[in-house]
This record gives sequence, structure tokens and C-alpha cells, in this order.
Amino acid sequence: MRGLSYQLLWFLVLQIYLQIGHGKIYKRSVSRKTPKERRTWGGMDTNTGPNFGGWLLRILDSKGEFACGGAYYAPLLAITSANCIYPHRNNLHGAAVEGTAFSKCDPELYSEIDTVHIPEKFIYHKRFMDVALVRLKTPIKGLLTEFIKLCSVDLVPGMSMTVFGWGFDSMEVQKPTTHPRSAEVTMEAIPTCRRKYGMSLLLASTSVCVKQPKNSNDCLYDGGCPLIYGNELCGIVSLGSQCQNTSYPGIFTNIKRVVTFITETEEAIRSGTILRTGRKTTKHPKKPMPRTQPKPSLLQITKKETSTTENMLDTMVCEFSRPMRTVTQSMTSTTEGYSEERTNSDL
Repeated sequence: MRGLSYQLLWFLVLQIYLQIGHGKIYKRSVSRKTPKERRTWGGMDTNTGPNFGGWLLRILDSKGEFACGGAYYAPLLAITSANCIYPHRNNLHGAAVEGTAFSKCDPELYSEIDTVHIPEKFIYHKRFMDVALVRLKTPIKGLLTEFIKLCSVDLVPGMSMTVFGWGFDSMEVQKPTTHPRSAEVTMEAIPTCRRKYGMSLLLASTSVCVKQPKNSNDCLYDGGCPLIYGNELCGIVSLGSQCQNTSYPGIFTNIKRVVTFITETEEAIRSGTILRTGRKTTKHPKKPMPRTQPKPSLLQITKKETSTTENMLDTMVCEFSRPMRTVTQSMTSTTEGYSEERTNSDL
């Protein structure tokens, strides 16, 4: 009885904390069958702790080093830049995708990469259709992990947007951070963007431009990193001037212009038209064993140094991740929204 009271107390404290902080902790980790609409990021004011949302991803190459930024779109799909991921497409052994919103009780906040899907019309070092879908071997687990919606608005000059990154593509300006940062940028008209670049750079019909911050230290331009409006993914970093000279606009792929590729590829994967890779994979014993983490360079450093999750939140997530069936059943008749039926539906 004492154990039940203790869990019940933590349960109530957690709910109060989340209501005050507008946080979001899900009852279960992501599975292959988790519906996107039930796990969609609600925007910056719904983040749990000081992270930017459970949809923001970091893609690591086969050596465990930063390769690209990414956005979690579906249980087995992440969105990134084709130009960024292209050099790694044939060397995916050991390559992985990891989340950026986690607690110490999330055991597997990463997934190895299965395949990379790139548009047929994409040409390396060109900007047309600069988008890629990264197919994962397993969902990225964690009680804070969630998906982001695709852009539903037209991007027009003057719109205020948010870009994310670590600074790996602008190391000449400053050292990259081990945790993600964000910056506010403004959409710029395509004619103005073309005029500033002249003949030195050609934009594509799938490109959009933003005004970079005047201070280079505030500039974020890592390949594949997301550009958001509200709670929607509206762009991804494409090829541009990076951050050495912020008088030149940043160039992004317009998600609305490539949405057909994303949705058609997703459907082809779901229907089995696009099969999984034929690469050999490591055989695991029949009995479940802890997975080996990707090569440690960034993953281990991040978990030691990042400010992604507060200690208080760690404690609460750990308590919340314990089996709650008994507590949930006991509260069915008194607490609306925490019945066993709702728990099972929130995959």
C-alpha cells in the first residue's frame, strides 16, 4: 500500500508540474505502429524542460561523428538534406540517428539507419529537390520523443521563422556546441536573394531564402537542420553561404515544394513497394539484450554535458516510466483522462 501511495503521489506531482510548465511526457515510447497524429509536437511552449522538442534529431555517420541535422517525421522516418546525407549513403554500417530530448531513464534514444531515400531528380551539389528520407531500423524510443508536422502554410517575405543547429558547418566562426541551439530568422524574397548572390549561386524552384542574423555567432546553418514556423517543419538547410558572411541569405529547401516526394515515399515504404536494405545485419540472441550504443564521440558527450533535460525532470520521467497500471486503474473512476483505455490508446 505504501508503494502505491508513493507512485500515486509522484503521478499527481508530475501532472501539476506539466500543467505549470506546459510540458509533454508520453506514457509510452514510440513503436512502429504509433500514429503520427497522436504524437505530434505542439510547438515551443509544449517542450518538456529546456529542450527544443522530441522531434529534433542528430544524424551520426559510421564513425559516430555529426553528419546532419534531421527532423523526426514518422516512427521509422527522419527528414534531412539530400546534399548533406549523400556522401554517407553507401557507408551506413554503424550510422545512426539520435534524439535530443531525453532523460536518464530513456535507454535507447537512437536508431541505426537502414536506408536513405533521395529523389530521382536530385543532383549532388545542386539545390533542386534537396531532401532525403532516412529510414530507420527501429523507432527512436523515449518518453519525450515525438513527431513534427509538415508545413501547411505558404512562406512569404517577412515571416519570422526559427532555425536549429549545433554550429558544425560554421566552425570557422565559433566552436560547435554539444547541445542544439536555435535562432530567429526572417524570410527573404526570392528576387532579392537572387540579386544578392548574382551568378555565383543559382537557386532552384524548391528553394527559399532567409535573412541571416547580422552577428555570425548567432548564425546556424548545419546541413539538414530544420526551419520551423509555429509547430511545423517548413524548411531544411540546403547549400548556401554558411555563416562566414551573413550578408548573404541562408538557403533552405521549401518543404511544401517537396511534400509529394515525402508522402509518396512514405506510402511506398508502408505498402512494401520499397523494400528494406539487403545489407547483412548483426544477429542478436533470442533473449533480449541491451543494445550497443553508437560510437561514443557525440552520444556520450551529449548525455554528460547537454542542458537538454533538467535533473528534476529526470526524476519525474523515471518515476513516470515505472509500471503505472495499478495506479491508473485505481484512478479511473476519479481522474478523467487517466483510465486504462486512454493509456492503451496513447502509443
